[in-house]
Amino acid sequence: MIERRYYGQQKALKKVLPELFPEIGYSEISACIRRRDVKVDGARVSSDFSVKDASLVTIYPKKKKELRVLFEDDNLLACYKPKGIVSEGDVSFASLVAAEKGDVRLMHRLDTNTDGVLLFAKNAVAYDELFKAMKSGVIRKEYFAEVYGVPEARGEVTLDYYYKKDAERGRALISDAPKDGFVPVHLSFSVVERNAETALLRVVIHKGKMHQIRAMLAHYGFFILGDGKYGSDKINRLLGATKTRLTACAVEFSLPADSPLAYLNAIRISL
Repeated sequence: MIERRYYGQQKALKKVLPELFPEIGYSEISACIRRRDVKVDGARVSSDFSVKDASLVTIYPKKKKELRVLFEDDNLLACYKPKGIVSEGDVSFASLVAAEKGDVRLMHRLDTNTDGVLLFAKNAVAYDELFKAMKSGVIRKEYFAEVYGVPEARGEVTLDYYYKKDAERGRALISDAPKDGFVPVHLSFSVVERNAETALLRVVIHKGKMHQIRAMLAHYGFFILGDGKYGSDKINRLLGATKTRLTACAVEFSLPADSPLAYLNAIRISL
C-alpha cells in the first residue's frame, strides 16, 4: 500500500495516479484501476472517477519499478532517472531514491522528460566536493539529443552564446551577443547519426543551466524532437515525438588531485 495526498485541479484518476505514484509503471497502474485497488478518501473508485484537490489517494500495487543504480560507493550514488518524473520535490525521483537509499543529496537536476544519469552525494564531504566541482565545471556531462534537421558540419561543433533564465515564463533566453543580465554559456556537439529529417547528436556540457541544451540547440536551428517549448508541436506530432528526446548518457570527472574524491577521475559513469 502507498498513500499520498493529491494537490491540484480536479483531474481524472488515470491522469492523477502516474503523477502521484511515479515509481509504479503505467501497466501496473492500469491493473490497479481494473482490480479496483485504488481508494480516494477511503472509498474504492473506478476508472471514470475524478480526483479533487487535497484528496487522499491510496493504491495497492503488486509491483513497483526497480531503482537502476549505475554506480555506488561510500561517497557517490549515480542512478538512472526515467522520463516523466521530476528530479526534485515531495513526490519526485529524488524522494524515491531517498526512500530506498536513505540520506542522500541530489547534486543536479534533469528536466521532467529528460532521462539519464543523476548524481547523489552520500555524505557531507562528498556533497561539498561535488558542489565545488559543479560550480567550477570539472564534471563533464554527455547527452544524446535527437534533433529535427541534419547539421552539415563534420567533426565537433562548438556553440558559445549568452544565456538568461526567464523564471516568469519558465524558459531560457539565448543571445548571440552580450546583453545585460545574460551570462556566457558553452556546449559542443558532434553528429552520431544522420537520417532523412533528423539527426542524433552527442552533446557535451560542463556547467549546466535550466533548459540550456534545449534552448541552445533550438537557437542554433535544430530543436530537440518532442520539445514543445523550444520546438514545433506540429512537427513533433508528425514525427510521433511525445517526450523530449534528450538523454543524459555519461558523466566523467576531472577533480583536483588533492580532492578526497579524486579517485573518481578514473571512472566513467554511463548508461
